[in-house]
Amino acid sequence: MFLAAFALYALTAQRGLGWGDSGQFQNWILGGADVFSLGESFSNLHPAYIYLSRIAAHSPFAINIVSAFFGALAVAGLYLATRSLVATILFALSHVLWWLSCVAEVQTMSLAFTVFGALAFIRWIETRNDRWFVVAAFISGLHLECHNFALLALPVYGVAALVRRLGIKAAVLSAFAFFLGAAFWIKAVFERGIADVLVGSYGAKVAGILPASWSIAAFNIFLAALSFTPPLLLLWLSRKDPKPASPATPWILALLGINALFFARYFVPDQFTFALPTLFFVWLIASRSAISRTRAAALTAIEIVLPVAAYLILTQLPNDHERTLRHPFRDDAAYFALPWKFNEDSAGRAALLFDEPWDGYNAERSVSK
Repeated sequence: MFLAAFALYALTAQRGLGWGDSGQFQNWILGGADVFSLGESFSNLHPAYIYLSRIAAHSPFAINIVSAFFGALAVAGLYLATRSLVATILFALSHVLWWLSCVAEVQTMSLAFTVFGALAFIRWIETRNDRWFVVAAFISGLHLECHNFALLALPVYGVAALVRRLGIKAAVLSAFAFFLGAAFWIKAVFERGIADVLVGSYGAKVAGILPASWSIAAFNIFLAALSFTPPLLLLWLSRKDPKPASPATPWILALLGINALFFARYFVPDQFTFALPTLFFVWLIASRSAISRTRAAALTAIEIVLPVAAYLILTQLPNDHERTLRHPFRDDAAYFALPWKFNEDSAGRAALLFDEPWDGYNAERSVSK
């Protein structure tokens, strides 16, 4: 499953420079400068992703392949958690996972940490072997070096440890493992302050309740629906099918709930890209449904057709002249609706218009001036 997903993502990955954060990550990684001298808050830097990519990649395309690698790793993790081939294939074809696995983004690496941390947590619940909880704690610590999404699982893990009476020895070892994994993040808290490390300039977005722009929020909901429709449809079709009891189900639902709550009210322009953890936990639940061959074929077809249908819908929307100026050469309908990016070279073409190194935001700065 890993090799199949990696082949799909690598073959369809963007071949060169990216827009927005993708271009910025490529600039930081290939530039070789100390990321902490850039004036960015720690919450925006994602040091584990940047430094690992710097070791593994030496071109914009290679950095995109790093995203493909971690996206495929997350797919393999879902199979290990569910042993459902069909659910894993459908998860791999999800719009947002496929989309993010084709560009330079931290989200797939963060998802891989979420998946394997949850896998260890579930193994602890199922086997009552406290070593698995220690592993989950260590992975959560490492996850913090990549993304603050790691914090969402900690309340669930803590409550589970209390309810299921984790032993004192295991609790101490788990705390040590977590602090060991998160050592760099904790060091940053003391050096830069908790606000800088937790939210940076996104404090208002993290604490917000309503979107600043309803049109942008609606667009993100539309894009997220492309990924959530298949598993939710499967759950609805299987609503009358008996499901085997699992001691982990309440805790999976708790992880799903806390991630879904954060995603649903995190109103940033690229909100749909933060759907990955929620989507994973939805598939964990949906994978227990009965999936016949007919149902599997239909859902796979839906998974492929939905982005194409979305593209056709978006092409009918009126052209936004200012947005076109901010993203020259880019076909926004294709860019957002179609997950494959191998034929998307608009950022590389736009980069030729500027004398300065491309960081994903050159055109936007130019329009702002």
